Amino acid sequence: MPTSFQYSDSRVTPISLRYENTGIAPTSALWAQTTRPPVGNFVNDRAYYLQWSADQAYAIELKHEAQLFFTAQVDGCGILVFETPQKLIIVHHNIQVAAAGQSFLQSVFESQGNYQTRDRNNRFDARARALQELSAHIIANNPSITGGTSLDARQYMSAGHAASVFGIKRGGRWRIYVNSKTGANYRTKLMYG
Repeated sequence: MPTSFQYSDSRVTPISLRYENTGIAPTSALWAQTTRPPVGNFVNDRAYYLQWSADQAYAIELKHEAQLFFTAQVDGCGILVFETPQKLIIVHHNIQVAAAGQSFLQSVFESQGNYQTRDRNNRFDARARALQELSAHIIANNPSITGGTSLDARQYMSAGHAASVFGIKRGGRWRIYVNSKTGANYRTKLMYG
């Protein structure tokens, strides 16, 4: 499990955007892709892209080279946001968690539904602990951090769906959003800013 991060190889990259009205004025550019789709009303722009990899933590510093930020869809990963006087640092934290063990008695008496619930909670707990440990390590080694937040898998996957994390810089200030699905509806919520 990663206890430190490395900087993302993917910094500012050309992207294709499709604009939609989300009901939150500064979050209209919701659909971002690094390759232009063959159909749809997409426009070209530039954005910070934060890469990810299994059992890794990658970070990116948001400064002035672009006004948009996004990372790959999160489906068990954690996101950390740290603010310093000069920049915003975003970390995409991924750990793979093995299935919960099952004793002989549990294999005999535990229903499949109860095992799945226990396994899901075990994975959520392990990922949350790892994210907290990484966060504590980063804060201890970076005294210039003035604020921040975190997003762990339990916060967006309670309904069993992945989420998207993106940012928009308006008026000189970065705002980070999480777009998650509940039932058939998507909900965009301010995460930091």
